[in-house]
Amino acid sequence: MEEFIYGTEAKYTIREVAQITNLSKPTIRYYEEIGLLQNIARDQNNIRMFSDNQIMRLRMIQCMRSTGMGIEMIRHYIGLSTENQIELNEKYSIVLNQEAVLISQKEDIEAQLALIEHKKANYKKKLNEI
Repeated sequence: MEEFIYGTEAKYTIREVAQITNLSKPTIRYYEEIGLLQNIARDQNNIRMFSDNQIMRLRMIQCMRSTGMGIEMIRHYIGLSTENQIELNEKYSIVLNQEAVLISQKEDIEAQLALIEHKKANYKKKLNEI
């Protein structure tokens, strides 16, 4: 299982963040521009510097996007507090929904893989008969 690291120290350049997250630099800049990433530090040369917490935010955005969640819903999710009980319940509900989407996708992929494995076995058997 992947290790998730948290921290506020700004220590990664945008190039490093792009390598860590497999996101393009323009996408990372776009997420900053539209407010999904905030408080990006700058070094003495005005280079963006990112923290582990911001990388975790990007990973969360990637995860939500991969389940089909739109930017506006992600913005809503990010804007919800974890201190307010009602908003925390809504955040939890959103996460449960995204989990259900992923489980469904996983089941679809497993069914497709089973068919591919069946076809592979049939072709291998026929090749061995030739």
